[in-house]
Amino acid sequence: MSYEETIKKLEIIVEKLNSDKVGIEESLALYSEGIELAKNGLKELNQFKGKIELLNKDLSSLETPVETEDNE
Repeated sequence: MSYEETIKKLEIIVEKLNSDKVGIEESLALYSEGIELAKNGLKELNQFKGKIELLNKDLSSLETPVETEDNE
């Protein structure tokens, strides 16, 4: 499941939990599902963060100092 799908499912769960139409047992099941989705979403965000950090590290190794008038 993509990160966007995870967020969408979490939004649906929050809407259901905020409504008065779910009982305590269903609320508990929805809450449990929401916690699992949140954990998976955070795991995916951390993976994205790691990839971005690697890309930035690669980019910074390619950068060369910019010549300025003071350096000349």
